[in-house]
Amino acid sequence: MADFIEQPAFEIGRRLEARESYAWFVVLRPSAEPEEALDNFLAELSAVLAQPVRIVQGVAPSLEQVLTELSEPGGDPVLISGLDQADMDYWRALDINRSGLLRVGPVVLWLSSAGLTCLCTHAPNLRSFIGGSIFYLSAQGEALTDNERRQRISDLEAHFQMTASEVIRRAESGTLPGDPHFVEWLVLLGRGDLV
Repeated sequence: MADFIEQPAFEIGRRLEARESYAWFVVLRPSAEPEEALDNFLAELSAVLAQPVRIVQGVAPSLEQVLTELSEPGGDPVLISGLDQADMDYWRALDINRSGLLRVGPVVLWLSSAGLTCLCTHAPNLRSFIGGSIFYLSAQGEALTDNERRQRISDLEAHFQMTASEVIRRAESGTLPGDPHFVEWLVLLGRGDLV
């Protein structure tokens, strides 16, 4: 079973270091105070990697601009933000141009659970770059505690009147709706392989 790990920036940075090159990660941003969480995440990640993490706006005036910013230079760590505003056509364009997105330096996509759903739905080839490297951060940018994770799972079970095992069964059979809440739920359950 693939394990979507809830880790602080320090652990994510260590995983990026271990992969050395061609690393693609998704960090699911918290819904509360995302700008502050991003600033904290970038500071911690830059400290772990011992170099600044450059931000690239994922939805720029043109896709060519994004491709240029990623490749010049191509070896530094980059965080791509703003893709939550991307529509279906933009995700598909990214997917078609995925070879232009390849770079030696690590790439982190800063997404909401809705953004992850769009990535999985409209950019499956780009999704394959990421594999199981998806991390969920709490509002403070640190790992969720076990109690916070269990409480969120319990809230989702109550809201959707469905058990976690039923969510997993439906995801395995391909009958789970693509709602961002279900993506989050699978991440919390450590079943990112089903996203």
